[in-house]
Amino acid sequence: MVIIMKSKVVVVSGLTAGGKTTLVQALHQKLKNSCVISFDDYDIDALPSAPPITEPLATNVAQYDISAVIKACQKANGHCETILLDFPFGNRHPDLAPLIDLTVYNQVSLDVRLARQLLRDSEGERAGLIAAYLEIARPLFIVNEQFVMATADLALDGMTPVADRVSLVKNRLIQL
Repeated sequence: MVIIMKSKVVVVSGLTAGGKTTLVQALHQKLKNSCVISFDDYDIDALPSAPPITEPLATNVAQYDISAVIKACQKANGHCETILLDFPFGNRHPDLAPLIDLTVYNQVSLDVRLARQLLRDSEGERAGLIAAYLEIARPLFIVNEQFVMATADLALDGMTPVADRVSLVKNRLIQL
């Protein structure tokens, strides 16, 4: 389905809690004559036709029924200069891809995404701790990690299984 758009369509994509909506809203404030369409307004993940959330997007992106999002784009076409589309899949859905002029991926580390999700769902002291992590502790941890790691002889990925890390250290010891 190819539709010629008069408006420029900018898709802001990324994973959950990656700041897509925040970026789209900031762009909307700065761009004259823009309009916003958000994936979240259509409950596409909740439709019976939606594939299981446990399956990789690459294997089933075309199974998502995004006809409501496409209709919203068609309706907004020509009524604003720029359509800002808050849409997690970027240009990967074959029905939407032909409409897109610019795809932006808003990349955020997984720990920040988790903290943001927890912050959204938390109240009181827990919310304060999570906010402090994001605003104070995490930036300090990054600086401290860079300082200490800069002179390390071996840097390991802490998510690698312990047995593999032990092997790497043992192999390095043999080389000494």
